[in-house]
Formats: sequence, C-alpha cells, structure tokens
Amino acid sequence: MTPGDDYGYKIRDLDSRIEDLENDLESLKRSFGYIEDLEYELRSIRDAARDADDKADEVSSNLEDLDNDARGHIADTDRTLKKLTARIQLMEANLAAADKMPHADFDSFPASWYALGARAGKARAARTLLLTAFERESYSSSIRSHRDAVGQRNEQYAAVLTAAKTLATTTFGTPQHEQAGQAYTTARRQADQYARTTRQGAAKVRRAQSALTQDRETRVRDAELLAEGVEAQKELNGKLRQRISEAIRDRSLLPIWFVTVLGPAAPARNTEDWLEAATSLLAYRITYNITDQVLALGEEPDDDDPGHDQWRQELTEALHRW
Repeated sequence: MTPGDDYGYKIRDLDSRIEDLENDLESLKRSFGYIEDLEYELRSIRDAARDADDKADEVSSNLEDLDNDARGHIADTDRTLKKLTARIQLMEANLAAADKMPHADFDSFPASWYALGARAGKARAARTLLLTAFERESYSSSIRSHRDAVGQRNEQYAAVLTAAKTLATTTFGTPQHEQAGQAYTTARRQADQYARTTRQGAAKVRRAQSALTQDRETRVRDAELLAEGVEAQKELNGKLRQRISEAIRDRSLLPIWFVTVLGPAAPARNTEDWLEAATSLLAYRITYNITDQVLALGEEPDDDDPGHDQWRQELTEALHRW
C-alpha cells in the first residue's frame, strides 16, 4: 500500500466517523425536541392543575357563603313562623274568650282629641314648606364658598394693582421690576380664576339666598302655628299612648285593622318601639279622620297636603317592621 492509499483510507474513515457523529447529532436534536415538547406539555398540565385548584377553592368559598346565607334565611323563617304561631295561638285564645273579653276602643275619641289632631295636622303641613336642616346648611355653605371666592378675587385684584404700580415706577430690567412682573402675572391669573368661579356660582347663590330668606320669613310667620302644633301632637300622643297601654293591660281585643299591621299584642322585645308605632298610627287616623275598619291607614289620600303624604309614607315604612 502506498502512502497515498494509506492517507485516503484514513480520510474515508474520518468521513465515516464524521457522518456517524452527524447522524448521532441529528438523533439527539430530535430527542431534545421531543423532550422540549414533553416539558411544554408538563407545564401546561401544571398550569391546568393550578387553575383547577383555584376554581375548586372558589367553588368551596361560594358553597360556604351559600350555606351561611341558607342558614340565615332558615333562622329568619323559623323566627317568623314562631311569631305567627304565637299570634295565631293568642288569637285563638282571644276568640275562645271573646264574649268575656273587653274590646279596645281605638275608633271613637272625644271631640277635643280630634281638635288636637287638626292643629297638629296644620302644623305638619306648614312644616313641610320649611327647609330641612340639611338644606339650610347646604345653601349656607354655597353662600359662604361664594363669599370666600369674592374675597380672594378682590385680594388678587389688589395685588395686581400693587404690582402694576411697581412696574410703572421701576426701571425695566432691574430685580424689583422683574419681581413685580412675576407678581403681576401670578395675581392676574388667580384673580381671573376666582372671577370665573364667582360668575359661574352667582345664580346658584341668588337662589340659595332667596330660599333662606323665604324660609326665615315662613318660620316667623308660622312660628305660633308650629309651636301650637308641636304641643297639640305631644298632648294627643300622651292620651293615645295611655289608651293603648290600658287596652294591653286589660287584655282587650284589638280592632282588626290594628291587628293586621301590629299584631294582636305587644311584643316581648322592642316593646317601646311598638308602642310608639301604635301611638303614631292612632294619631294619624284621628288627624285625617280615618274610619276604615280593614285598612289601618285608609285609602290613598287624594288631597294636596304634603304633610299627609309624608306621614303616610313614614308610617308605612315603620309598620313593615311588625
């Protein structure tokens, strides 16, 4: 074998080894690609598992909330059923002894009581024309804010005039002149801002002032009526409260219209609130001459008395509690 043949053999052997290495490299690349796919799938599975855990926790929390709500509703229903059962038992006992039990008179009253109700009703109607404490404070606040803005505007305009005088009496380019120029620009900008604020709020302030003036005049004009109404309502409520208390003490049968909204007897809890609601109900019926034997508040009012409407709405909300 010649040296050339020997070199040729070695070169072919190297080529073969290189080709084998390239094949091994390609195989490894394919293997790595498969591994990368597996890692991607594993990451996806882990993410899905975490999402499933989060959803499971959320579902568990929702189930706990639903369970608590259900327990609360069940407890409320149980209390309501107990109240109804107690009322039915009391009504059955009352019916069994109806011939022997006194009947509470919540429908006929002395003329003087109706007179008290009329005075209180007039005062209530007059009171609806007055501003509430919140409205008075709101209007007063608007006026104060406008007054402050006017004061700030005037102060800034005074600063503008002072700076203008300094500009007119100092030499251009001097520090004093430059400071005056800056002060003039700042004061003029702020003065213009406050001026816009006062112009925009002028109409609102005029309305507020008019409303407060009218409210003061009405209070002075109706001062006697309002004071008499308060005293009349207080006296009437005292008389009605005593009659209700005597009826409860004597275990009297209560009218159907009364039982419908307040039950056949005073509750063991919140008795004072119940008595206040009952007193207000009777005062309402006296004030507006309600004689309906089924509807506690009677038919919807067809008058234009805002005090009537307001009191009826307040009573409707208060009676829902019982």
